[in-house]
Amino acid sequence: MSILKELLIISAAISAVFAFSSNRTTRLILDEWRERTKQEHPECLKSTGVKEEYVNQYWESLQMTDDENFKCYLWCVFKAFKLISNDGSANEEIMVQKMDRVTTDIVDFCSAKVDTTTGKCDRAYELIYCCLHYRHIYL
Repeated sequence: MSILKELLIISAAISAVFAFSSNRTTRLILDEWRERTKQEHPECLKSTGVKEEYVNQYWESLQMTDDENFKCYLWCVFKAFKLISNDGSANEEIMVQKMDRVTTDIVDFCSAKVDTTTGKCDRAYELIYCCLHYRHIYL
């Protein structure tokens, strides 16, 4: 095996280790996503009619209110970042790639769990709830 191939393999292995042993806190992750959402997709707050109180509770403590407008806000945000499809189902590859701590196992498990959920907003809400609570990766 050439030196270049060996170095590439070692680099990939080191990157994988650091990806899963990130020292990024949940607070830092949430603050970054909150800011990105405000900057890149303010339309989600406006178009869904969600109460800002519910949005703030989500970004501050991952509290998910059982409110239709809040569910549609989550759908809008996750859809805008291409993390979910139009019907609220997971875009697995993109979720794993863009979301800290989310793995293929988590997305597969949660997708199967919400597979029969009807309505894009309800499905997105249930999917996100499951991913956040899966083995307490965030909570």
